[in-house]
Amino acid sequence: MGIGNNIEKNLQSKKITVEELAKFTGIEVSRLKDFITEKHTPSVSDLLKIATYLDTDIYSLIYGQEFESKKAQKTAKSSRVKISRKDAYSYESLAPLYPGKHIEPFIVEIPKKEVVETSIHSGEEFHYVLEGKLKITVGEEEFILEEGDSLYFDSSIAHTISSITEKSRIIAAIYNSSSMAQFARGSKMRALIQAAKLLKKQVICLVCPDKTSAEACKVAIDENIIDSVVFVGDKKISEELIQILNLNRNKLTIVNIPYSDSYENECAKKGVEIIKKGLASLIMKGKINTANFVKAILDKNNGIASGRRMSLVSIFEVPNVNRLIFLTDPGINPTLFVDNDLNYSIEIIKNAIDVAKAMGVARPKVALLDANEVPSAKLPTTLYEDKLSKMDWEDADVYGPLSYDLALYEDAVKKKGLKDNKVAGKADIIVVPHIEGGNFLYKAWVMTMGAEVANIVLGATVPIILTSRSDSDMTKFLTICASAIYGEYQKNK
Repeated sequence: MGIGNNIEKNLQSKKITVEELAKFTGIEVSRLKDFITEKHTPSVSDLLKIATYLDTDIYSLIYGQEFESKKAQKTAKSSRVKISRKDAYSYESLAPLYPGKHIEPFIVEIPKKEVVETSIHSGEEFHYVLEGKLKITVGEEEFILEEGDSLYFDSSIAHTISSITEKSRIIAAIYNSSSMAQFARGSKMRALIQAAKLLKKQVICLVCPDKTSAEACKVAIDENIIDSVVFVGDKKISEELIQILNLNRNKLTIVNIPYSDSYENECAKKGVEIIKKGLASLIMKGKINTANFVKAILDKNNGIASGRRMSLVSIFEVPNVNRLIFLTDPGINPTLFVDNDLNYSIEIIKNAIDVAKAMGVARPKVALLDANEVPSAKLPTTLYEDKLSKMDWEDADVYGPLSYDLALYEDAVKKKGLKDNKVAGKADIIVVPHIEGGNFLYKAWVMTMGAEVANIVLGATVPIILTSRSDSDMTKFLTICASAIYGEYQKNK
């Protein structure tokens, strides 16, 4: 059974028509029917939209069963999921539905091939030969395996696998004790990880790599979120990082920029040039001053600015709120309103709407946050928010001012009697009038409520990844996942 069959099963079990699904998701009825008949395959953003409306997860659309905790999970022969993680191999997943697993078991078909890829990743591997004859190298050692032979090895050592016969078939069990997917606490963030794993793998351009940023890229490669990384910086630093982190050279390209007085500027310019040439689809900040990094991106003549204002959108899974919440702007723009110019704020709001749509929200509900829901000259920002809410928004519902409780919680809306409001109590996007408010909310949700978060910086033709040394490993990982999803959405708009 494929995705189309699983979408149809979900619709039937929940008594939802294709027309109702089309109305919510914004996907044309004819296109949804093509998904169901498997004439076309839905994009990741389409899958997220469909899963959101059906109140399920991507697992149920792909595998026919929701992601849920199990002490034991049977996988029937007919339920194996065929996937392709590398062009050379054909994989069958033997345990696609077991949540939080440390071991990935596969049946793998390996064709005879002249060029063999070297792999390095954390964990361990076990291979058992079902048919054919293999050559496996681990470091400097070479092993010839025939039918019935097996090999167990440390996969953090460089290794290759090739078929001596025309085709070989093995059972492979890959163990990774630190897989990020198992640590995601919320189902919505887990869905983003699932979605990112479905994408065509992208390339990150890392400007001025350091241990923190390079390690984040390594995790994303190990987790099969990105394909490879371009290091732009001094070659000596890159080589040191390769040794310290045991990075796979086959997944790296080093662009050497020797140290000089203009080192950071030169690195940033080269990173932007790499993006413009199409050699990478995501740009990431390493150990470089943010101002120098951003200056190259926004350069009028040689930069990669999108034409829209740069802003930060933080994506949260907040406890007791059964949807993703998009917060803007907690880190870049000091204020939503500049010199009475609403165009400034419109661009920030549109950036957030784009991100929400990429993550599966068909028609985002945008709350313009303030201290009070009643416009008042004593709070000038409330007057601007009132003007914004009266504008015609083509692909979102925008309303403000709204207080925090009225934006997020329907119980508060009922108590205060704010009826027939499309946004109140249902907001997907929270827009703050000042950076201080956004920063307070961000830190309160993360540090006090334990919310998981991913960050996307917009304003360029590709997503900008800005991670901090203070970010958790999960935040860095989710940021790369969300940036990859948004980058794919941006290409297909």
